[in-house]
Order: sequence, then structure tokens, then C-alpha cells
Amino acid sequence: MRIDDLRSVGDDELAADLCIVGSGPAGLTLAAELAGTPLRVLVLESGGLELSDEVDALADIDNVGARRAQSNRVSGDRILGGASHTWSGRCGLLDQLDFSDRPWVPHSGWPIGASELAPFLDRAAEHIGIGYGSGFTDDAFWRLAGRPQPTDSLDPARLRPYFWQISRDPVDPFDCKRFGAHVKGLVAPNIRVFLNATVTHIDTDPDGARVDSVQVAGTEPRPRTVRAATFVLATGGIGNPRLLLASRRVRPEGIGNRHDLVGRFLMDHRCGAVGALDPSVADTVLERFGKYVVRTPHGKHTFLHGVALSPDIQEAEGLLNCALWLQEVPAEDDPWDSVKQLLRGRGTRRDAKVALANSGLLLSGARRRLIQHTGLPHRLDRIELRCMVEQSPNPDSRVTLADRADRLGMPLARIDWRVNAQEDTAVRRAAALAIGEFARLGFPAPALYDWAREGSTLPLQLTDWAHPTGTTRMSAHARDGVVDIDCRVHGVDNLFIAGSSVFPTTGHANPTLTIVALAVRLADTLRTLT
Repeated sequence: MRIDDLRSVGDDELAADLCIVGSGPAGLTLAAELAGTPLRVLVLESGGLELSDEVDALADIDNVGARRAQSNRVSGDRILGGASHTWSGRCGLLDQLDFSDRPWVPHSGWPIGASELAPFLDRAAEHIGIGYGSGFTDDAFWRLAGRPQPTDSLDPARLRPYFWQISRDPVDPFDCKRFGAHVKGLVAPNIRVFLNATVTHIDTDPDGARVDSVQVAGTEPRPRTVRAATFVLATGGIGNPRLLLASRRVRPEGIGNRHDLVGRFLMDHRCGAVGALDPSVADTVLERFGKYVVRTPHGKHTFLHGVALSPDIQEAEGLLNCALWLQEVPAEDDPWDSVKQLLRGRGTRRDAKVALANSGLLLSGARRRLIQHTGLPHRLDRIELRCMVEQSPNPDSRVTLADRADRLGMPLARIDWRVNAQEDTAVRRAAALAIGEFARLGFPAPALYDWAREGSTLPLQLTDWAHPTGTTRMSAHARDGVVDIDCRVHGVDNLFIAGSSVFPTTGHANPTLTIVALAVRLADTLRTLT
């Protein structure tokens, strides 16, 4: 796959069969799936090979809603590889219930079911760097891992086991996959990537029914024109609606926005620690609800065991989907980071001293990894009980355009992110159930923070998790959403959207596996257009 800077490209090279805007997991997966096809593909990336303050400033926002972890900017994804440059590598599956129309969750329900996404999950797993695309959560994990299922089961009426996989980079086994690092190695003569190429406007025909071109600017604001037969927006849950709304030269409301739905239903995951456990008493619970190393067809991969609300209790009590897990927080003198740096060839004399001083812990950790196939023991500061809860779709939680513009003249995104009491209730109920189940099974239970207890009126100390979702939601009918079941913008023949902005609901799971599965599915759709 060839990579060029927009400044070095002639105008005669700014044309393709397919133009993908954005080089994150969605955009690069789509490009990789189309490698070797007859399609001439251009990928436009706003950033370069390294992060830049000047380029990052193009992602500034006006935040007028709930407090966010980064209140003035979309997290640094303006770089080749997009959000994979900063993600943690955790991958989870949406539950079947997440696709359903749930009466207790207004505006819920996908126009496709879990079964329609299932055929694309294994291909998605290969792109992401995980061992399995499906079949790794609930009690199915034990068979997959070749382990006996524990006899001390969770009460299925309350909680169920849930497992996440941790992405593994094919080159650096100590890191999750960074998509941008692997672009050059992909054999794809039909695909080119242009860096420092920021799309500022989408140009349509006079009726707004077909995209003719996009305006793209480099390090200077002078726009250039990229033409293609088909376009895909893959710039994230904030970037996608911002670009649609800002493209208003033909239609004042923007593209795909005839029903005033572009930018609405902004969701994220509210996440954070709800309690803590003393590491000195945590060995048994971490052996059961900790990390497992599993040999898969794609190598060894780490799985994290947590718990999630059962579908039965969600329906009976009107709860949103919520999951919890034990998070080890390393102490400042934890030796494993030093060992990783030494093995990568980046270690310092201090790293060598730290490793030598903790040789006993390192030896026991190696034994635990090789024999018990569990996670490495760290020198811990504390163990947190963390949660991640979905949000109820809310049309008033939204992205609009701010009055001020970036240096390229494009209006900034104005973020009015809303949180609600239904989320608070789900978190407190799930936390109480988790504590109760740990105790019932004979494990030491974390102590909940006062504000996380049921009945508390204190505000939850949770924040977003940089998973903006839902702002170009998928729907069967144009009056209910922005894209159809093929992720094509309603009413626009040749414009598609990839990424979490098409999710009608979020579930509690990290979104990347679903994002990439939808990108694989979209690639199959685009093949049929040739």
C-alpha cells in the first residue's frame, strides 16, 4: 500500500473508484479488504506518521454538555491508524439483547440482528489482532480455552460471566495492534494513502442525491478536489456528523440531514472505578476473575474475565447493559514495564536495576504465565472494581456545529453530551450484585465507594471512555436514522459511513470489534458495486 503526502501529489492523481476518508480501524480495514480488487482506492488521512499539535487542533470542540475526560478536543486520532494509535486493545462482543428493541430503552433496536453480523466477526478478528471473533464470552470461554468450567457459578438470574480479548500486535507482542504501523507492509497496488489530507467539504449534485467530490486541504488551507465514484466516511463518532453538517453548500441542513437526525443520539460509555480491593487479599479472586492466556489459531492471546448484568434482570428491572471487572493498578516500582522495555531493546540502566531487584516476582510471574496460563503478577498499588455502562439513546444528546472554525475554515463540532439517571441506576445495581456474588462465592469483595452504593444521591464519578457513538445511526427508514442497513446514507446514492457512528445502541462492550466487523461487511457490499 503506497503512502504519500498530499503536498507531493499532482491534481491528476486525485481521482479513484473509491475514496475512504479516515485511516482508523474502520477505514484501514475497509482498504485492506479491498486490496487486490479492480477498485482504485484512495485513503485520505488528516494527520501524518506522527502526532502533531497543529493537526490535533483541527479536532478541537466546543463542549456544552456533560463533563468529558478531554473536554476541548476529540482524542488524538489524527494520525495514520486513527484511534488505534491510542486504544487499549480491549475487544468485546455485543450481546444479542443489544440489537433488540427493548421497551425499557427508548429508541433502542438495530435494523439488523446479531446473526447478520456474525459471518464477519472472524475476519474482523484477524484485522484487529485477536484470537477469536466470536464464541469467547459467557461459559463458552471454558471450552474454547480447554479449561474445566468452574463449579462455583455466578447466579444466572443476576450476573453472567463476560470475557474481553486483548488485541496483540503481530510484531510487538507487548502492545496491542496499531493499524498505522502495518500499512506499508500490505501488498495492495490498487490502494494509495494520502497523509496531511483533511476533508473540509463534501460536494454533491444540485439535488444532494449524489456525491461528486470532496474538498481536501493539506498543511495550507487552499482546497483541492478529490473525485471518486463512491465515498466512505470513516472519521469517527464526532468527525462523521461534523463533516456531514458542515457540507451545506447545496442543502443548508447538510448532507443526509433532511430529517434533522445527523449528530443526534450521541452516546459513549460511562466508565470508571466504583470500588477498590486490597491487593494483599486478592490472589484467589484474581485467579478466578482475572486474566487468562489462551492458545488460539492466531497465537497466544490474553482474555479478561468480568461479569455483566444478565438479560433477565435487565428486562425485569428495566436496566441498561452494564459490565464490571477487576483492574490491577500497578505500583510505581512495578518491574514488568521495565522488563518490557528491556525486551524491546529500549531499556535503561534504571530498568535493569528494577528488574534485578524484583527477580523473585519476575520468576514467579514467568511460572504463572507458562504453567497456569494466567496474567502476570504485578506489584500493585490497588485493585479497582471498574464498570462500563451503555447509554440510553437520546435525541437531545448531539453534535452540532459551533460558531467558530478551525484554521482550515471548517466549523468546529459543538458537543452536547447528555447523561441520565437510568445509567446511574444500572451502575449502582450492577455494582451491588457483583459485590454480593463475590461474597456468595467465597471471594474477598471490593469495598464500594459511597457514591456507587445503591440509594446514594451523590453524583457518579464516571466519565466518557472516548467511544463516541450513534450520531449517524442505522435505520430501516430514512425518518428514523441516517444510514440504511448497508451503511449507505439515506437519499445519497454513493455515500457510505463506517464506524461506531452508525450504531443505534452501544451495549456495554468496547466498540472496535463491531466497528471492524461492519467495515468487513461494507467491503463485501462495495465489491458488488464494481
